[in-house]
Amino acid sequence: MKISRRGFLAGSASVTATLGGAKLGFSAVPAKSPASRRTLVYLFLRGGMDGLNLVMPRVGSDRTEYLNKRPNIAVPISNMHNLNGSFGLHGNCDGLKSLYDSGKLAFIHAVGMPEGQSSRSHFDSQEMFELGTPGNLSTTTGWLARHMNTSPHIAPDAVIPSLATTASAPTSLLGDFSAMSLDDASSFHPNAGRYGDEHVRTLARIYNGTSSLDYAVQNSLDMINLLEQIDITVPASYPNTGLGDDLGLVAGMIKEDIGLQVATVDFGGWDTHNGQGNDGGGYFATHVGDLSAAIKAFVDDLESSGLIDDVVLVVHSEFGRRVRENGNEGTDHGTAQPMMVVGGQVLGGAIYGYFPGLKDSDLYLNTDLRMTTDFRRVLSDVVGNFLLNPNLSTVFPGYTGPKSIGLFDTNKIFSSGFE
Repeated sequence: MKISRRGFLAGSASVTATLGGAKLGFSAVPAKSPASRRTLVYLFLRGGMDGLNLVMPRVGSDRTEYLNKRPNIAVPISNMHNLNGSFGLHGNCDGLKSLYDSGKLAFIHAVGMPEGQSSRSHFDSQEMFELGTPGNLSTTTGWLARHMNTSPHIAPDAVIPSLATTASAPTSLLGDFSAMSLDDASSFHPNAGRYGDEHVRTLARIYNGTSSLDYAVQNSLDMINLLEQIDITVPASYPNTGLGDDLGLVAGMIKEDIGLQVATVDFGGWDTHNGQGNDGGGYFATHVGDLSAAIKAFVDDLESSGLIDDVVLVVHSEFGRRVRENGNEGTDHGTAQPMMVVGGQVLGGAIYGYFPGLKDSDLYLNTDLRMTTDFRRVLSDVVGNFLLNPNLSTVFPGYTGPKSIGLFDTNKIFSSGFE
């Protein structure tokens, strides 16, 4: 199912629609616990983001190695924000720096898959991250789907419990049959032209039986009705970009209070083999600036609505880039990367994890930033300590490492989650 972004949603907490004599209604979903009102937004940066030009060493021997290995594309001190003295943030990321300073954004550096289980293939690495099973591409469900299928906190009357802002649901939602894809309203409607309404009524009369096909068509027609009644406009405070539209749409759905627990968003264009941008400028600088502006607008929107404590945004890519720049003033496929976790209950304003260093002897295969934090540790912290799903062994099968990296005040969250 698909629906448009900008100009799509604006507000009603209660909707009733009629289709060929059938009535569809929904209202704000009653939550069985505060945890059922929480939402995880999973933003995947497709293409392999160069995390070392997002969060980079500022001082010491690692800074020297960074400059030596990136003589053209290294971000100068004059074009970075100081995070904690040791590390800097790209200077185009004013929005991210503001969130970091306010304690709503945490970075986790050198995140990846266990050594020997990662891949430099875009497809394989994306699949393994989204399946949640490094080294295993045969898993039949995505990690978000397994969360949705095992969480005790999904509102029973949720209208749209999970959604993707892409034409089809990503691998992370594979196996979640409640997932809805929201992209383009005109392509969602079977005929949006002059005879669109008559077309819908005709389909309702044809598929009015009890077969699985009838039910599938009836559900789709019901959703058309529902979506036509909701009109949430992406606020002008969002940048006029695809990512801004997607995050604005997700925020609008959260504000509708219809039981949304998981949303996925994609932002591509990170495969910077050529002309990445010298001295912290160029293509990468523009792209990372767009990322920063959209995330800041999303957080500001939810904060002004009083909902930011109920939302966590997780951001990562399928791999980082190699430490050394290549001959085309770009970077090739690497391994470890920084992740971002954003939200009102995140213990932000800090960089988590262990940075392994940039000396030749520190690198993985003499080329890549070495992984020191398993990505499943970060996601387990979010799933277990924010969404309060205790079934982590099912969500991340085979993972036996730590289930937290310290992103949340668990005493506070658990007490509010079970009131």
